Amino acid sequence: MKSIKNVVMFTAFFFLSVGFVFAAKNASVKTEVSSFDKHGNVNLKITGNLFAANDFGLGDIVSVKIGSYKFDAAIGKNYSDVDNGDFLVRIKDQEVSAAINMGNLEKKSGAKVGDTVVITMKEKLGYLRTYQARLLKKNDNRSDFTTDDVFANWRVVTVGKIAPDRLYRSSSPIESDARAPYSAGLLANSSVKTIINLADNETSGTNRMSFVPYYADLASKKNVIFLNMGAAYTDKVFTAKFHDALIFMAQHKGPYLVHGKEGKIRTGFVCAVLEALCGATIEEMDDDYMLSYENMYGLKKTSTQYIAINKSISEIFKEISGGKKVTNSNVQSLAETYVKKTVGLTTEELAKLKENLMQ
Repeated sequence: MKSIKNVVMFTAFFFLSVGFVFAAKNASVKTEVSSFDKHGNVNLKITGNLFAANDFGLGDIVSVKIGSYKFDAAIGKNYSDVDNGDFLVRIKDQEVSAAINMGNLEKKSGAKVGDTVVITMKEKLGYLRTYQARLLKKNDNRSDFTTDDVFANWRVVTVGKIAPDRLYRSSSPIESDARAPYSAGLLANSSVKTIINLADNETSGTNRMSFVPYYADLASKKNVIFLNMGAAYTDKVFTAKFHDALIFMAQHKGPYLVHGKEGKIRTGFVCAVLEALCGATIEEMDDDYMLSYENMYGLKKTSTQYIAINKSISEIFKEISGGKKVTNSNVQSLAETYVKKTVGLTTEELAKLKENLMQ
């Protein structure tokens, strides 16, 4: 009798399992574009709960159709869950969006608000092993970090020929998060004279900086620029704002603070270009870029996550250089060519920028 009961239970479990796999394999959901953000991400009119109820989850690979534009994407939480240039369906709290890591999906797809979006399962859990290997968990508890500097992702950049006490980078001192008070305190005790705010527009930045007197004082002296940049560094809008940032630095004396929200992706790109202009090696730029991931997520250099993300700088410089091989012997000249031909600085403006950073 017991064996018959076990057979019945096994049979029921087998058919339930097969049914789930079949349902997951054929899962499909139809929604529409609700809005876009400054990064060019395509926000969808579907909640995270409803998305999950249709058998979609982290680590799945799906096929996405926005209007007539089609692509395959992994489902994840962070942009860094996929390589630069790869597609991602991003679930953050209850928000679901389609994105390109360091790219602008709105422009690439030509999507419009109201466009129909169809997401179908391509491979259930097909990306799970890679997703788990790259999974980043941010820790907002100050007591778990050795210093305020590490917690705030605050540091002076000293690679290449950048002069001491000339260029700083950090998480935002004016963001409403756990790290901001520490960034603000470090800023108040620094010699920073000029701030490059990559994250805020002037309105949001002005509203937030009222709680940070040092920041507000610099802004009152016109020594803060608010750029409201996305993260698609090949996009013309990004390039135009990057031009404004570099001109602002050429026209204002340091020490400079460059920050976005966490001081990781946009700040990492801007600082890498500045470092290359000042003669840094690829290894120095890699180390500085990845230090933000060590600070924010506690990644170790031997970890799978660190190794996977550490391709970013080499990939970025290869892309902005038109696919050319990037080496320590040519990275400075490639950066100079990019800044002059793509970003649009004159030879004189570039010379002034470098002078302000190195002297």
